Amino acid sequence: MQTWVQWVLAILALDLMIVAHEFGHLLVAKRVGIAVHAFAIGFGPRLVAVTRGETTYALNLLPIGGYVNMAGEDTDAPSAHVPPERSFRAKSVGARLGVVCAGPAMNFVLAVVLLAYVAVVFGVAVSVSNQVGSLVPGYPAAAAGLRPGDVILAIDGHPMSNGQEIIRTIHGSGGRTLSLLIQRGSTQMLIHVPTRYDSRQRVWLTGFSPTVIMARLDPIRAVGWGAVTTGRDIVLYLGALGNLIRSGQLLGEVHGPVAVFSILGQAAQAGGKWLVDITASFSILIGLLNLFPLPALDGGRVAFLVVEALRRRPVDPRREGYIHLVGLAVWLCIMLLLTVRDLLHPVHVTLP
Repeated sequence: MQTWVQWVLAILALDLMIVAHEFGHLLVAKRVGIAVHAFAIGFGPRLVAVTRGETTYALNLLPIGGYVNMAGEDTDAPSAHVPPERSFRAKSVGARLGVVCAGPAMNFVLAVVLLAYVAVVFGVAVSVSNQVGSLVPGYPAAAAGLRPGDVILAIDGHPMSNGQEIIRTIHGSGGRTLSLLIQRGSTQMLIHVPTRYDSRQRVWLTGFSPTVIMARLDPIRAVGWGAVTTGRDIVLYLGALGNLIRSGQLLGEVHGPVAVFSILGQAAQAGGKWLVDITASFSILIGLLNLFPLPALDGGRVAFLVVEALRRRPVDPRREGYIHLVGLAVWLCIMLLLTVRDLLHPVHVTLP
């Protein structure tokens, strides 16, 4: 794939996540009757804009974010030409929580849709075969002479009917050297493969992966699979983020927009399935990070709304606005530092 094509696809993938997030805010804001002044993708000078009703829809120069400008969002002063009851702060706490949480929620919905698309078009892994798919360099399987495409017929004289049985046998081998009867073309041969203990997974490994058997799903099953996979990934990512926070390694492992853009470009070069898969993963991460209870993030606004509900009176809008402004400045500085680091140390991912 030509380089410019993969970067265009990366921009479109990034903008898709932003559009989904901001569209969530826009949709619920209009649903509860809040006046929306602007819906914009990107920052900086406007490239194109169109006004429909009370809302101006704009595409800006820098496609690294977006915003929805709602009447009375950061102030209790009435907006010009907008009835007071259509202000953000005039709405109930529940309505405002719905507006704020709709952005991250739409990122999760986007992930479900993208994963469902993968399931329908490319298929999902339903099982593994007894054929060798790939080898890990430096592990015993490669050193013993096993090759991709070899079919494992038996281990230590016990017939192997599928890949799951092979995996269970290797994982529970106890460290002994295994005798693999394999079929290579028209020839059968015996290969002796030592095992190596993986302390992280707490299993024995030989260093090869069986060929995955894929199956395409119908649209209804695909949506269900996408929802289950998204839910599973949310739990996994929350656990990983929690571990990084506890270990103090969060900023060292988190990357900025340049790295995200680069990874999306590499995924586009690897193929459509990888681009859609990784876009879904990033969409989930964007949704989760925005729910963190920090100033300038959706989670920070949720925190203020929870405080308001508990106190039964709103926080001073000027004070809250100032906190979000300071938080935004801090986030911009962090993004700048991450961008510089990503430029100095480009991120490369391993994809087929």
